[in-house]
Amino acid sequence: MAGTAVATNDQGEYVIKVPPGAESIVFSYLGMKTQELAFTGQRTINVTLEADGTNLDEVVVVGYGTQSRETLTTAVSKMDTRALENIPYSNAASALQGTVSGVRVQSTSGQPGAAPRIIVRGGTSINNPNGAAPLYIIDGVIRSNMNDINSDDIESLQVLKDAASTAIYGARGSNGVVIITTKSGTSNKTRVTYSYNLTSSEVGKTYDMASARDYIYYSRIGAVAANRKVPGSDQALGQPSAWGTGNDLTKNTGFTTQYLTSENEHKLNEGWQSMPDPVDPSKTIIFKETDWQDVLFQRAMSHDHYLSVSGGTDKAQISGSVGYLKSTGVAITTAYDRLSANLSGDLKINDKLTFNSKLLYTYSGNNTVYSDTELFFRSAGLAPTAKYTFEDGTLAPGNARNMGNPAYYLNNRDNKNSIENLSVLAGAEWRPIDGLTISPQASLYKVANDNYAFIHSYLNGVGNYNETRPASSAYNKTMQTQADLVAAYNKVFDKHGIDATAGFSFFRRYVFGLSASGQGAATNLIPTLNASSTPVAVSGNESNFAMLGYFGRLNYNYDQKYLVSITGRYDGASNLGQNHKWGFFPGVSLGWNVHREDFFELISPVVSQLKLRGSYGVNGNISGLSDFHAQGAYSVGNRYLGESAIENTVLANSDLRWEQSKTFDVGVDLGLFDNRISVLFDYYNRTTDDLITSLTLPPSTGFSSITTNLGSLQNRGIEVEFTAALTRSDSPLAWDISFNASTTKSKILKLPENGAENNRVGGVYVWDPSINGYNWLGGLQEGGRIGDFFAWQQVGIYSTDEEAKSAPIDQTMPFADKTKYGGDVNYLDLDRNDTLDTRDLVYQGNPYPTLTGGFSTSLSYKGIGLYIRMDYTKGHTIYNYAKIFQSGTWAGNLNIPQEMVDKAWKQEGDIATRSQYIPGTANYSYWRGSAYHLTSTNSEFYERGDFLCLREITLSYNLPQWIANKIKLNDIRLNLTANNLFYFTDYTGMNPEDGGLDQGRYPMPRSLIFGIKLGL
Repeated sequence: MAGTAVATNDQGEYVIKVPPGAESIVFSYLGMKTQELAFTGQRTINVTLEADGTNLDEVVVVGYGTQSRETLTTAVSKMDTRALENIPYSNAASALQGTVSGVRVQSTSGQPGAAPRIIVRGGTSINNPNGAAPLYIIDGVIRSNMNDINSDDIESLQVLKDAASTAIYGARGSNGVVIITTKSGTSNKTRVTYSYNLTSSEVGKTYDMASARDYIYYSRIGAVAANRKVPGSDQALGQPSAWGTGNDLTKNTGFTTQYLTSENEHKLNEGWQSMPDPVDPSKTIIFKETDWQDVLFQRAMSHDHYLSVSGGTDKAQISGSVGYLKSTGVAITTAYDRLSANLSGDLKINDKLTFNSKLLYTYSGNNTVYSDTELFFRSAGLAPTAKYTFEDGTLAPGNARNMGNPAYYLNNRDNKNSIENLSVLAGAEWRPIDGLTISPQASLYKVANDNYAFIHSYLNGVGNYNETRPASSAYNKTMQTQADLVAAYNKVFDKHGIDATAGFSFFRRYVFGLSASGQGAATNLIPTLNASSTPVAVSGNESNFAMLGYFGRLNYNYDQKYLVSITGRYDGASNLGQNHKWGFFPGVSLGWNVHREDFFELISPVVSQLKLRGSYGVNGNISGLSDFHAQGAYSVGNRYLGESAIENTVLANSDLRWEQSKTFDVGVDLGLFDNRISVLFDYYNRTTDDLITSLTLPPSTGFSSITTNLGSLQNRGIEVEFTAALTRSDSPLAWDISFNASTTKSKILKLPENGAENNRVGGVYVWDPSINGYNWLGGLQEGGRIGDFFAWQQVGIYSTDEEAKSAPIDQTMPFADKTKYGGDVNYLDLDRNDTLDTRDLVYQGNPYPTLTGGFSTSLSYKGIGLYIRMDYTKGHTIYNYAKIFQSGTWAGNLNIPQEMVDKAWKQEGDIATRSQYIPGTANYSYWRGSAYHLTSTNSEFYERGDFLCLREITLSYNLPQWIANKIKLNDIRLNLTANNLFYFTDYTGMNPEDGGLDQGRYPMPRSLIFGIKLGL
């Protein structure tokens, strides 16, 4: 029956004329396993096709359509939806982690509902590489993110990566496109599904801090040593501080350390401890120890419910779902709640006309901490001797709000943040002639956000009562309307296949916002903005943006061997300069299905499928521009000479135009052993020109800079996706594995002319061993990378005072006396001039990863399933600012890391890896001056962030059908899942995923999930 093709109707019925002598009929469908059945004259042949799990036979969603992987000539990755099955994600984007090549997904916060960072192929921005978010298309509706989408509602998720695939989205496609399709009804009997997930979470990792006993001992010894540089430092020994003995049992002091007396000795019977004073062993110090991480973190619980109903006939299908997620965070008072609903319907008027509609709604609310820095390294690292409660049982404040008792400060505020998302769309499909489908769709998308905060009166440290009672409230609304008209023509003429698409798209966005703040409420009992007696600020904003686009795509194949795709889009945007509002973005790709050639039969038993493909395209980007950036911006609400004033704050630029990303991509799709093994390989080279950036202007202009198009950035990389079915399809044991890996390398090609070598902006002037001379490195410069770290390189710790006498003169030491001692850090004198200064800074790494990927495996046997998923990231460096801050106690009354006890120098002759502990800026081994503490300090605190995360282990069981039927159910599935089980990493901070400056991060939770799913 080769060469004869028919299609089924909506009910799966078909009619085919069988020529005389035919012995078999072949049944095939995209994404299903082909079956060949013998023909012996039957009048009816019914067949059920099985899904084909191999990547090379899947169907993927592309811009304004779908395409089989076999005829696809561009770089598109499809997420394995098994990553969505077992975890009730508060943000479904987390499921992308390690499941799709070429996509960097970083969980930067453990706050429930927090969105991970998603960057496709390294992004296209110089000024904000971590802000180059992709475009999201959810059921055809453009969004800036996929927050609040219920993962149970997702049917499929694809990522378009190269310019040829994203060119159909033109001006918005340069950072990649994520296309999500949500579930819809089917023409079969009614199906009801209910699922429930119970999650228990605990903090995945905490700081390893010193005990109160060790903290007191080394702080008091260190204060004496500090006299060498800061005379009088030892006077703090008797003060009311975390390690001083000037505290008492009253509310006048915030710490427990004090000398033992007859008035306080009863505290030793109440859990307090004692120790000899290391400075004066004749005296005894008593203290109460509190682990502030135990106070800050809790065991969190989450409840997730999901109910869906779907069904229909050949004329109408409907699907509806509702979900409710209520979760608490592992940090006290943090939480996230979400109510979601999804309703879709399709109505077939006749064989030529079908209407469809869909509604997605979510309402979510969360409570977050007021500062990650102040809570997750300062409060978490508060001295263990700080009072948790006063003698009357009331909570004590600790040091201050920015470094205090988290139970006190987090419960002394009212905070509410809610977001409402509504997406309504209606469309139709009209088939006036065979092969032609015309699809109009109109949508409305609304996002409304309101937030409110009120801080009660509080003690900002002991004796410092703050009655300001600040209150603030804000409301922001985004209304987005979108209309698309798409015409698609699909026809096969003998061996020639044509798939043509043309369309029109209109997009408009309206933004409105109000905010106000005040202070001075009379009481904590009325936590509303109108209770404020003193207004502080009021503001409002209103903005419009519109974009118009015309697009087309032509896919041609000859006998499915030779493939060509040509795409183009012509876009216009309202926020660009008058001279460059319109831009054209083309793409072209070619493919060759080598396995369809006659000569391929020689290797076909082993190599079952082979496709070579290549693409080139151009995309645009204006994501960094405000709605009226090219027209200039003005600041209002100011006063000048007593009158209302309007200030021109952003200089207009009528020549402002699109960023343009040009991507060349070559790839190979390979299938082995009847496609039981599949490999997708891509190499890409993307150059982004006309980068939207700021050009510095002379002061005489009255403006510091102007936004313009200058600069060029290159990203190159390799992507590999590997899947394998390790058992035969007829085996009772099903076992498959998948693996993906992606590399990314970025280089700055061009920057605005500024007279400096390589048009450098920033950087450090250091000794460069590669040229045996001084050179400007780092910063932004042509030929370099973005974000390089430089710091003073620790060679070791001076063992004795005598050894320290040979130290070079340390010009960064903030003291007139530059003498060094045993226990000080021995820094590398890179240029060997017996002087330590900024010219001795050494390269420490880069915050952006160069290798990402993931691994998963699935086994199932007679209803029992095991699914394991891991992901990894390599190449990024993290400046552990929290750790060096604690190690040097750059703010008073902080605890120290345990390694300052275990590894620090303590006495003459010690061989150590950490300097002697000296609290405060007298610890010049770590404190290199206020100009450098956020960027360049000690090399030991620039840590590799490389990690392998055991992201998910799920054990599931589908109960036998006869058991489900006994209780009137079709199926019952149980699962036990461990999520974020463990990070294999050398990074000593709480979260290794995000490169760059770590000033305290909400730690990732480790979760245990029990789930049940029932089907009717």
